[in-house]
Amino acid sequence: MPVKNAKKSSFAMGVVIGIAFLAFSRNIGWALNKGFTFTMLSAYTQSSFVKGVVLAIEGLMGVIVPPLVGWYSDRIFTRRGRRKPFVLVGGILAGTSLLLAYMAYSQGWFFEMFLFFISFFYFSMHLYTAPFRALMPDLIKSGLRGKASGVITMFEVIGSLTGFIVGAILWSIDPVYTFAMGFLLIPMGSLLTYSSIEEHELETERLDKVLNEGIIDYARRMFHEVDTIKFYTAQTFWWMGFEFIGMFFIGIAAQILLGNPSEDNIKKITSSAVILLGIFNIAAVFTALPGGLIYDKIGRKMAIILGDVVFGLSIFAGMFVHTYMGVLLIMIIAGFGWGILLSASYPVIGDLLSKYRREEFNGRYYGLFEASRSLPILLAGWVGGAIVMLAGNDYIVLFPASAIIVLLAVPIIATMKNLDKKKGARA
Repeated sequence: MPVKNAKKSSFAMGVVIGIAFLAFSRNIGWALNKGFTFTMLSAYTQSSFVKGVVLAIEGLMGVIVPPLVGWYSDRIFTRRGRRKPFVLVGGILAGTSLLLAYMAYSQGWFFEMFLFFISFFYFSMHLYTAPFRALMPDLIKSGLRGKASGVITMFEVIGSLTGFIVGAILWSIDPVYTFAMGFLLIPMGSLLTYSSIEEHELETERLDKVLNEGIIDYARRMFHEVDTIKFYTAQTFWWMGFEFIGMFFIGIAAQILLGNPSEDNIKKITSSAVILLGIFNIAAVFTALPGGLIYDKIGRKMAIILGDVVFGLSIFAGMFVHTYMGVLLIMIIAGFGWGILLSASYPVIGDLLSKYRREEFNGRYYGLFEASRSLPILLAGWVGGAIVMLAGNDYIVLFPASAIIVLLAVPIIATMKNLDKKKGARA
């Protein structure tokens, strides 16, 4: 039975949970990618640069696909809604292509086959990224989005945790079980959301507004919305820092704990390293909901800056650790900061659009939201791989590089003028 779309004057927990299950399933897929694609690539090449280039394809897809799909999903309305058709198709394709990528690796197929399937997985995931992101601000009113974001982010992080921890356990038994989990759960989340949430039709006036704004008008207006540009820029910085560590974490762990990132050491450390990534996500679970509440009740900019600083400083400290317990402590503190940052950053675009009275454009703006998260993946693969190569295959150098980039976001967020609510203001 579909959950009726609640009016934006109320907090519809059924709607939030419906979106949260989609977030959970998507992050299982992303966790399996981040936890095991590096290891699979190591069977084909030892070059950190080549690995970075392949992993950067995720970023390329994220820069191109979500803005286009977001734009299109704003302008259509099928019998099942604007966003849900993309959610259903994308989830089914993503689960299937992830399993095929593993089969290419495990069966010793040509590198080109593996590259095709992992690239198609990235395309499929991003086919429904913007529609997924737009659902929450479509259905939840400004002022309650921080709370909704906290719940959804908590499910996202639990999804990552499931992918990392359960995936690592299954990998140690038989790697095929790891990817069978993704094959089943990614489409299942899409099916649950597709069947449990009912979207509403736009009023004629708002639909005309969407249809009448062309790409040139949209781009021109974007450059006049200074706070939107500032937020996209800041988000690019903290995601770049995150990806420097996340994308190469298996190599980092092999170097710290086993002395060097050789193929044998990478295979040995994979399960332990993925569990450390899971612990990072456990820490983020504990701060996801508080981060959303800080955003709603205390200060929007304060919540973002708090998460950014905690994450950035803890990552900087990583260059000084040499033991498993040291890495564990760094991952826990960084996870606390990351949980706050994710919860506090998700509602920003929706709340700015509420202030600008442009909420019907959530799809295209959240498409750009995702592009600003994906651009760092594109750049981090190339730049991070090149930094490691130029440093003599030294992965530890990524810690200070990451921290500096993350902390660059703080002054940008601090100068945003329209984010924090003023007394009596609409957003």
